Amino acid sequence: MKILFLSAELNRMPRLGISSLAACLSANGHEVRHAIAVRLGRKSLGDLMRTFKPDIVGYSIMTYDYSSHVALNHELKKKFDFVAMFGGVHPTFSPEMIEDEPECDAICIGEGELALVEFCRRFQAGEAYWETPNFWVRHEGEIRRNALLPLVADLDVFPIPDHRVLYDGDPYLARLGWKIFMASRGCPHRCSYCYNARWNQLYRDSHSIMRHRSPHSFVDEICAVKERYPLRAVGFCDDNFGLKPPGWMEAFCEEYRARVGLPFGITCRPEYVTDELIGLLKQTGLRLIWIAVECADERVANEVLHRNLRNEQILKATEIVKAHGIRLFLFNLVGIPVENSFETDLKTLDFNLKIRPTYSLATLLYPWPSTPIYDYAVAHGFLPENAPLSHSVRRFSVFTFKSPLEKRKIENLHKLFDLFVRVPWLRKHCETICTLPLSWLYLVFYLLWQAYVMALKQWPPRAALPVRSIREHLTNLRLMLRMFRTP
Repeated sequence: MKILFLSAELNRMPRLGISSLAACLSANGHEVRHAIAVRLGRKSLGDLMRTFKPDIVGYSIMTYDYSSHVALNHELKKKFDFVAMFGGVHPTFSPEMIEDEPECDAICIGEGELALVEFCRRFQAGEAYWETPNFWVRHEGEIRRNALLPLVADLDVFPIPDHRVLYDGDPYLARLGWKIFMASRGCPHRCSYCYNARWNQLYRDSHSIMRHRSPHSFVDEICAVKERYPLRAVGFCDDNFGLKPPGWMEAFCEEYRARVGLPFGITCRPEYVTDELIGLLKQTGLRLIWIAVECADERVANEVLHRNLRNEQILKATEIVKAHGIRLFLFNLVGIPVENSFETDLKTLDFNLKIRPTYSLATLLYPWPSTPIYDYAVAHGFLPENAPLSHSVRRFSVFTFKSPLEKRKIENLHKLFDLFVRVPWLRKHCETICTLPLSWLYLVFYLLWQAYVMALKQWPPRAALPVRSIREHLTNLRLMLRMFRTP
């Protein structure tokens, strides 16, 4: 069969799930491609549909890009005959979308590698594909809802993810000098704003939520990309790279040093940051670490966000990172659905000022459907029940705060958060600056600053490669400006 994974918009972070699905499909004899609709344009996309003639068009979607992909599918369905299949976070937790979208033929819930291969086998053989586990399928006017397969315990049973499919479909990402990989799946924590809280509930009967690739297989994947594409730094986007089984980290570090030898960055929860771990990883090539502060108001962090952390733990972790000379990037949430949300955000800002990281990223809290924070926001009047969510995660908050001014201050602080950390004397003017009706100007600054940080601050350019560094900076800027044009 021919399967086309189609993205409506450009994404700076590749959908790694597509690379794993593509590898499994290719291993079973199917032909797989990936394309970005906004990059191709209508004419070239139409030409691709006519020449490739996909049997299945698959969309891997989040809640914020749901509407753009549904609209794209609607347009294509008018002209071409194919099975329209949606998967990813949004369909997993809102599978009822198939009831609202008559041109959606199938929904894949949860982990899709085995399920999608089985769907294709049944479809090609003329068997009951509408009874495939993990799928809700529209068949003969009815929605067939099937049970979930258990999680696969050993991730090495899957082929090495095929990044060529991603990068052939998106040359922007292929040209970037840093690329991301994932060594494990799952997270045992239940933060109220994270889809993992719902995922853990969905798979509560599975033997293990946390699963890991073997170090050898994982390094094989990185080497395969290194051989084909520009690569000067690596990012590991596991939910918590520091949480690995005994012996895994030592085996990985030995292979990585011998076969890859490039600088890399990780994400890690504070309680897993130890002097021993950071020392080992630094010897292997660790140059930056992302740690989530999220909210420095401990009551809100633990009672509302379910972080189960103390600020003291975060400070200890950041001190260890800085003592080893590792670049420290912090995640922060603003616009939390609580009374006096802006004052809560200022506590988080002051905590970042105390730490003085390399970079402080602030994100507007987005209540993913079916997560505890969504229910909390509805119950406390910050979100109307069953109201359609805005599809913006970059510009505006979706919550109703006590006044339009409160909302404006929160959204402006989101755009200027790192500026206040970089220029501490501006802190005393923070509320005045955030009150000003200059949201669009602040947004432009935010996007340009992020393009600069991601191109040059994460991985400083090597002096021997000035042309490549300039190109990478321009590629990042182009991607960020594309984001500016979309919700």
